[in-house]
Amino acid sequence: MGENFLKFKKKAFTVRLIKSILLGLAAGTLLSGICLLLFKFEIIKAEPILSLPIGAGAFLLAGVVGYLLLRTSDKVIAKRLDKEFALSEKVQTMLAYKDEDGTIFELQRKDANESLANVSKRKFKFKRLWLYILCFLIGAGALAAGFLFSPVEEPEPIQPEEGFALTEIQKAAMQELIAYVENSQMQAPYKENVASELQSLLSLLEQATTASQKDAALKTAVENIYSETDNSSTAVELMNALWSTEAETAKSLAQALNYYDWSQSGSWEEYSEKMTNFRIVFVHADAATEKPDAQKMTAETGELLAKVETNVSLSLTRAAVPTEDELSVQLKRFMVADESYPDGSHLYGFTTLSEKAETLGYEKLQKELDATFAEFNMHLFPALETHLKNTSTGEYALTKLKELFLCTLPKFERPNFYASSEGGTLPDGEGGGGGGGIGGDTTYGSDDLVLDPLTNTYVEYGTILDKYYALMFGKVQDGDYTEQEKEAMEKYFAILYGGFEEGE
Repeated sequence: MGENFLKFKKKAFTVRLIKSILLGLAAGTLLSGICLLLFKFEIIKAEPILSLPIGAGAFLLAGVVGYLLLRTSDKVIAKRLDKEFALSEKVQTMLAYKDEDGTIFELQRKDANESLANVSKRKFKFKRLWLYILCFLIGAGALAAGFLFSPVEEPEPIQPEEGFALTEIQKAAMQELIAYVENSQMQAPYKENVASELQSLLSLLEQATTASQKDAALKTAVENIYSETDNSSTAVELMNALWSTEAETAKSLAQALNYYDWSQSGSWEEYSEKMTNFRIVFVHADAATEKPDAQKMTAETGELLAKVETNVSLSLTRAAVPTEDELSVQLKRFMVADESYPDGSHLYGFTTLSEKAETLGYEKLQKELDATFAEFNMHLFPALETHLKNTSTGEYALTKLKELFLCTLPKFERPNFYASSEGGTLPDGEGGGGGGGIGGDTTYGSDDLVLDPLTNTYVEYGTILDKYYALMFGKVQDGDYTEQEKEAMEKYFAILYGGFEEGE
């Protein structure tokens, strides 16, 4: 078979391939466009994206089928060449005897090739190619229509806005709330600002006719009242700053200042108990041993007192507590006081006691600490009550608004630590309290009257000892001490309750 025939055969294959691709594209785009329109207009329930894999599948199927159906044999090509170019069946004869040997066959093939050489490949055209191109254009138009046309979305029906009218009950409750804030013990200017915000809210609610107007007014009022309440007290920030120091003394003080644990009926008693926990921190564990080293206990207690002042000062700075705040004033005084009075009495803060520890000795140091706690309990408690009144007034106002109008409130600030558990059973089933720390018929080592630093009154030795005993064993039960320390403390309190035996 001559080379000139092969070039016509190659052109026939190229046209066949082009027609197959055009046929596949026509089917793929047409089906994809139709499916896209059907899916978008929800005539068929399906996602529009599914039209793409459907179109791709149609392209492959139509292309393969077209390629197989459009196959053209060598005989058909030879017959077309002879007919269209008047070659007197030379090409067909060459193809029929292509495998024959002999001079006459060689001459015939040569003559056929020479005749084909004079025929331009461009003149060998395949009919109806335009039809495939037209099919492709129709399919492309259908696909474009699928992308261009979309169902007209019907506008959502306008919902009539919910109406609102302030009821007489709500108005009266708002007026009562405003009067409550105005008559509260919340500090200025926070009290005035909160009351003014509530008054403005009442005016807006009286004018509101829709729920959206009501909600907008409440949102603004809640944000402003929450801000005023937050600004009225930095106590939470101070508690968190003390707790974050990780020093046990500072954490114990943070718990003692936590007025959020107070109940309305027993705030002083709860405060006293927490301050007693803080006071016990400065009782050296070695005091319970048979032969305590007084010099060591004094030195270590003095060092502990000095560290407290550092942690408190740092926490006041971190919490940005105003210097004029009474809580800040009293805590600083609690730490550094060195005051002498005309009647000969005095008051020493932690830093001063730390400096005088070696001179005082352990026993006198503990007595001075009792006096220090007794004095400052009288000042710290009212300072904390001021913060409590500020926050509770603001939070009450917000809570009342939620009850009246079902509005959403932000989360109230609270210390990020857990207070020690209250109450509980003491080791070996012993109960704490007035019945004595060890047994029912207790004989105390002394019946002298001693100063209770929490109440600033003189009480019997056994009364205050019971309280210290219950709190100490509460800490033991919470796992603050080792078994060895626990045993030493039990022996120490046994001596305090009953005194030494003769000969000891």
